[in-house]
Amino acid sequence: MSGMMDRLVGFLLGLSRRERWLLAVLALVVLPVGLIYGVALPLTEQRAAARDAVAEARATELWVADQAVTYATLRRDAGEGRATAHATDPIGISGIEASLREADLRTAASELANSADGGITLRFDEVRFTVLAEWLGAQADSWGYELAGFTFERGKREDVVAADLRLVPIR
Repeated sequence: MSGMMDRLVGFLLGLSRRERWLLAVLALVVLPVGLIYGVALPLTEQRAAARDAVAEARATELWVADQAVTYATLRRDAGEGRATAHATDPIGISGIEASLREADLRTAASELANSADGGITLRFDEVRFTVLAEWLGAQADSWGYELAGFTFERGKREDVVAADLRLVPIR
C-alpha cells in the first residue's frame, strides 16, 4: 500500500499549486454533489413513487370495500319489501335437472342421482365456478333442499372446478 501512496504523492507533487487546488475542489465538492444527484436523488424519487403506489393501492382497496358494503346494503334493501317463497316440498331430481337445463349446466353435470335418504348427489367434472355458484344461489330458496356437503377441486384453468354436491330435503 505504501507503493501506491508513494505514486499518489509523487503525482500530486508534480502538479502545480493551482492544479492541486482544483483537484481538492473536485474531490471535496464535485464528487459529493455528483453522488447526491446521481445516487441519492434517484433513490428518493423511487421511494416516493413506491409510496404513491402503495397509497393508490390502499385507496383502491378501500374503494372496493366501500362498494361491497354499498352493494350488500342495496341487495338487503331491495329484498326487504318482498316476501321470498321458500319451498317446503323438495322439487325432486326432475326439478333439479330442469333448473340445470335452464342454467345451461346439464351438460356439465357428469352425475345426477337420487340417494336412499331422499337426497340428490350432483357431480361436475369441469364447470365454471362462478356459473355454478350463481346457480346454487338462485336455487337455494326454491328447490326444497339444503346443501349437506360439497367438495370443490381446483381445475387446470382459472375459474374451472370439479365439484361434488350433496343435497338433502329440508325438514
